[in-house]
Order: sequence, then C-alpha cells, then structure tokens
Amino acid sequence: MNLVKKTNTHYLIFLAFLFPVMIVVDYFLIQYIVNSEVEEILLHEQERIDFHLNRDGKLPPSNYLFETVPVDDNKGHSPVFKDTMLYEGYAEKNIPYRTYTFTSSLNSQPIRITLKHVLLEINELIWLLFVTTSFIIFLIMLGIYFINQKIYKWAWNPFFENLAKLKAYNVTQKDSIHLKTSRINEFEELNKVITTLIDQVKKDFQNLKEFNENISHEIQTPLAIIRNKVVVLLESKNLDEKELQRVEAVYQETNKLSKIGKSLTLISRIENQEFKRMDRVDVHTMIANILSNMEEIINFKNIKVTTELSPVTIECDHILADILLTNLIKNAVQHNKEGGTLKISLNQERLEISNTGEVSKIAAEKLFRRFQKGSSAKESLGLGLAINQKICEIYGFQMEYVRQGEKHTFILCFKAVESGTA
Repeated sequence: MNLVKKTNTHYLIFLAFLFPVMIVVDYFLIQYIVNSEVEEILLHEQERIDFHLNRDGKLPPSNYLFETVPVDDNKGHSPVFKDTMLYEGYAEKNIPYRTYTFTSSLNSQPIRITLKHVLLEINELIWLLFVTTSFIIFLIMLGIYFINQKIYKWAWNPFFENLAKLKAYNVTQKDSIHLKTSRINEFEELNKVITTLIDQVKKDFQNLKEFNENISHEIQTPLAIIRNKVVVLLESKNLDEKELQRVEAVYQETNKLSKIGKSLTLISRIENQEFKRMDRVDVHTMIANILSNMEEIINFKNIKVTTELSPVTIECDHILADILLTNLIKNAVQHNKEGGTLKISLNQERLEISNTGEVSKIAAEKLFRRFQKGSSAKESLGLGLAINQKICEIYGFQMEYVRQGEKHTFILCFKAVESGTA
C-alpha cells in the first residue's frame, strides 16, 4: 500500500468513527440549546407572574399558563422542568410541551403554577438544524478528503517522478541524473542528499572498476614472468627431486593465482553489468561443442556420457552463455569419478546435468558462494558456481543443486524464446 492510499485510508477510518459521534453530539447539543431557550422563556414568564401577584394580588393573563393548584404550603415544592404530551382537540392529537412547575402565593394562599410551551415547532427546528449541520459536517469531511487528495498529488508528484528516475538509473550510465525540483523543503533536501550519494557511488564505482582493471592487468604480467622463470627451473637438470617438487608446487600455485585473478575480474565485470549484448544462443549446439572440446578428458576418465538435447534458443550474451554452460559441464566432468556417468538433458524449460562423484558433506546452498569447493580437488578454485550464480541473476535464470548420495544434479531453469529443429 502506497503512502497516499495508506494516509487516506487512515483518514477515512478516523472520519468513519468521528462522523456518527459528531452527529449524536450535534443532535443533543442543539436539543440542549433549544430547551435552554424555552426554559429561559418560561423562567421569564415566572418572574412576570410573581411580579403581578405581589403588586396586583391576582394572576396576570398569560399565553403560557397551564394550570394553578392551591397547596397547603410552598415548602417542599422545588421548581421542575418536564417534557410531556398533551392532547389538543383542535389538532385531535397529542402535542409535545415543555412544562415548568413552581410555587407562588396568591392573597397569602400558596399555589402551584404550571407553565407550558409547545415544542412542536421547536422539535422541527431541532431536526432541521440537526440535518443541516450534519450535512455541513459531511461536506466538510468530504472536502478535507478530496483536498488532501489534491494536495498529495501536487506535493508528492515530484517525489514519485524522482523515484521513477532513480529506479531507471544505472550507475554505469555516463549522464548525470537530474531530479525534479519541489517546493517542499524536505523533498529538496532529500534530492540534494540523493544527488550527493549518487555522485559518490558513481565515483566509487568508477574507481573500483579502474582498480579491478588495473590490478588484473598488472598482476598477470609478473605472474607470467614467474611462470616463465619456473618453467626454466623445471627444465634445469641441476635440481634434485625435492627441489623439483617445490618448483612444481610454485608453478601450480602461480597458475592457480592467475586463474583466481581472472575469475574475480570476470565476476566484477558481471556485477558491473559490462555484458549488455543480447545474442540468440543455440544452447544445444553450444553444449555439443563443449562436450567435443572436453572429449579427451572424458575419455581419459572413462566417463559414459548420455545426452537428450532438444533444440532450444535463449537470449543472452554469447560469452556469458558459454561461460555458464562450460562451468556446469566442466564441473560435472572434473568432479566425476573414474568410470562414472554424465547425463545431460535439455528442453525448452530447463537444463539438467547429472554426474556421479564423491559424497559431499557441504550444504547445497553454500556451493554457490565464492571459494566454496564441492570436493577436495586441488585444481578447483571454488569460483565457477559463484560466476554461474551471477550470470543467472542477470538474466533471471534459476540454478538449483540436488544431491542423492553419489549422484549430483545441477538444474538450470530458463525461459526459452525460440524452438527450432536440430
């Protein structure tokens, strides 16, 4: 739920609870005000009647007089207001009245006087005021809601436009990002912070890219020199057996270091999205070529290969596709046992590569981490599957690993864009 919708939802919930409360309070408030006005009229009439009784000794004419009743004394009879229904013959129905009863004295005789005031029009006035004010309250709430909608659209429009630009922004692009200005101080401050961060990230990215390129290039030169010197030592006849083993170890580790540097550079290039070309790759043809190139080692290890390849074409960088498939097949051959089996199955939805090998105790999810080896093979760098994982992340492929005893299966799921004939 976005911010605007969430805020308006809270407004509506608040107004939904507030509106009936305001209506009830409004009704009783109006009723109280109107009754107070009626009571003031009756109290004023009481004062007028008491004045005439004291001065003239008789009841004055009154439109509000309802009844007078003699009483024994005027003690214990406190004034009281009351709502009642009285039958009126002219209307042939009960009419609501507000009555006021008090005690006074007529010629030294205590009397109880009751005044009345019709409430028929008053009740209609109450309902009229109630409906009117309720409608006004409803219009105010409705207006607040739609005004907030307009304010949100106006105030948040630069934010959402900038958000769309940030989503589409790529740190590898040369052009700087231009965020839309806003009259909201907080948004302007946010734009400045984002722009500063993007410039810093872009600068760090460029520095890191140059560092990776430089270190990859500079390391390979001394490594090549070391290998050449080691080869000269290996060809020398002045070394004894132990010295020869040590020189061979140096040569192997030098080759390993060179491969690690190239692999890490490749991972860095993939993460930096330097492979943007989209080619149409014939997966089945590429697999056949890889198997042909690895035929010698397959025959050397006496591995039985079984293939079920359907014609499948996908869209991705041709170089990355070759690296991905080569790593998977090379991994299945390299970690296979003598006289083992290798089965490759390909269809429009996925590629399955199964091979026999040692029982591995490493958790399946750890195999795709850098420098995580699935076996104790010395020639393994533990970077092949990490490279594959990065390639899969770029194109939305999914790679899974299933282990059943000595059987190891890698499953590569992808969406085929074309099927052809073999």
